[in-house]
Amino acid sequence: MFRYLSASAIVVLPFAVAAAQSDMDQPRWMANMARHQRVIMHGVPAPYNVVRDTIPDTPAKLRRGAAVFDQHCASCHGWTGQGTGPAGEFLVPAPADLEWLARTPRNTADRYIYWSIAEGGKSFNSEMPAFKQSLSKRDIWSVTAYLRAGMPHASP
Repeated sequence: MFRYLSASAIVVLPFAVAAAQSDMDQPRWMANMARHQRVIMHGVPAPYNVVRDTIPDTPAKLRRGAAVFDQHCASCHGWTGQGTGPAGEFLVPAPADLEWLARTPRNTADRYIYWSIAEGGKSFNSEMPAFKQSLSKRDIWSVTAYLRAGMPHASP
């Protein structure tokens, strides 16, 4: 009897936790609402308003972006960038869905993406870490180009 109860608990517990959490979670679309609102009202912060990527988007740059994304971002944002990575499963707000960035004009998206990666989400009550101290500018620009390109080298 105990064996069956233990097995039932193992099967049911994850669903119970997910159901309880779903009542507390903000919908996924709200995860970046504060950041988007800030950009709409005021633009990106002044230091990031003038940043420019001077390196052309080459296949090598996109591969580098994929490698950096896989190492630092995919655990939360998922391999496809939909915000469904295993480490981000219980984050509130949920990791951002990055797919839309590929459809955003480069002159708008570049500064936004660079700023988001560099500064993280602390000021927006998000668990996204700031990478400006741990990634080089080249790496941040490579990830930026990779996201804008629609993540062409996504891992399985």
